[in-house]
Amino acid sequence: MSIHKKNFEKFWVGSVSFTATEIFDDLNSAVAVSVPSAAAKIVIDNKTIAYDFKRIKEVKNQNANTLPTPGDEDPGRRESKKVSEHKDIETKEKK
Repeated sequence: MSIHKKNFEKFWVGSVSFTATEIFDDLNSAVAVSVPSAAAKIVIDNKTIAYDFKRIKEVKNQNANTLPTPGDEDPGRRESKKVSEHKDIETKEKK
């Protein structure tokens, strides 16, 4: 009988206040950007960090949440089958 150590993963969600600053070469460039880019300096206000507990789940395999590595098989190579005729909605003609 093998004994496997159980691991548990705990999840929180939260919110925080921050200030983002970014330098632009001209006014038009600054106006065109709606969210900070990777070049922005982001300063978090540590006094405003709030955590809400969401859930705990058992993790049987530490790699359980990772995507599988692509293999040699093409998942899109299966044959498709037409199940209905395409109709032009505006003219009600069959194509």
